Amino acid sequence: MYETVLVPVDGSDESRTAAAEAVDLTASDGTVHILAVVEKLPMHRRSGKAEKFDGGDKSRAEAKAATETVAEQADAAEVSHETAVAEGVPSREICAYAERVDADAIVVGKRGASESAGEILGSTTERILKNAPTTVVAVPA
Repeated sequence: MYETVLVPVDGSDESRTAAAEAVDLTASDGTVHILAVVEKLPMHRRSGKAEKFDGGDKSRAEAKAATETVAEQADAAEVSHETAVAEGVPSREICAYAERVDADAIVVGKRGASESAGEILGSTTERILKNAPTTVVAVPA
């Protein structure tokens, strides 16, 4: 069991599976931090899918809804929780948030909503594994 757990969520099945694991791994007197990141990449890093980056309020609302769904799971399990929505490069924001809250573990899905099905690990998960300031638990879908 971990005292302070961070679980990044994006509304995907993989992140919901990781969130359930995060709630289970959080000590009864611990806190699970639920973070959604609205992806804001530098212009030169964007793919040709403008709708992925130009969602604005819609993307923020979807991110908030994803955090609220996990917050309900934490409530049902009687685990203390905090939610947050950030904007930026997901792996950077996740690692920075983990450092700010002094997380004991980051629990992530092996792949998220934007990853291709053929990859073993999603690129965001891989970047988190390389740069995380703490233990990372990668949960299979």
